[in-house]
Amino acid sequence: MYQVNDRLYIFGGVKGLVRDGDELRKELLEKRPDIIFITISPEQVEGMKDFIEDPFEVDLSDYEILYGINLANYGEVMTPSPVYIEATKYCKENNVEMIGLDMEEGEYQILYSKYIKTTDLLRHSMRKKKVSRFKFDQQTPEEFVEAWNRAVDLKSFKKVNAAREEYIINRIDNLLKEYDGRKIVCVVDYDYYKSILRHFDGHMKHSE
Repeated sequence: MYQVNDRLYIFGGVKGLVRDGDELRKELLEKRPDIIFITISPEQVEGMKDFIEDPFEVDLSDYEILYGINLANYGEVMTPSPVYIEATKYCKENNVEMIGLDMEEGEYQILYSKYIKTTDLLRHSMRKKKVSRFKFDQQTPEEFVEAWNRAVDLKSFKKVNAAREEYIINRIDNLLKEYDGRKIVCVVDYDYYKSILRHFDGHMKHSE
C-alpha cells in the first residue's frame, strides 16, 4: 500500500490473483478508509454488489481464459478478481461507499469505436493463437502483467488504454477535491498502478 499523504492510500493489485485480494483485505482492516475508489466502471461496481449478494457464473473471453491460465503460474486465481471482491465486501460490511473510476459503458463504447476498427478486431482475434503458444517466464506476477499487455495489445488498443488511464487519473484528482478530508483507499488494477504513482509523485515534487 502506497501512502500519498495522511488521507490517501493507493493499493495496486494484479487482477485475478487471490494473494492480492487477501493483502487488500488486511490493508483495509488496518487503514479503515471512509471511502474506496476503484479502477472499474460504475456499472461494474453495481455488478460486484450483485455478485456479493448472489454469486453468479462470470463469462470469460478467450483472452481472459488465457490470461488466467498463465497467471496461475504465480498463485491461485479466481474470477471476479479477488481485489474487487474484497473491496466490495469491505464496503458492504462497513457501510462505506465504493466509487468506480473507469468510464461508464456508453462513454467507453464511443472511445472504443473511435480507435478500434474491424481490421483491428480481426488481427486481435488471429493473435490469440500466437499468444496461446507464448511462454511467459517472468519472475513475478507484476512482471507477467506487463509482458502480457505487451504481447496482447495492438497499437489501437494501446490508444484506448491510454485514454482510459488519463480519464482515471483525472477522475481521481476531481474526486479528491469532492471528498476532501476523508480517508481514502484507491484500489488500482496493476495495469494502471505505475502511471498513477508517477502522477502523484509528480504532484508531490511539484508542491515541494
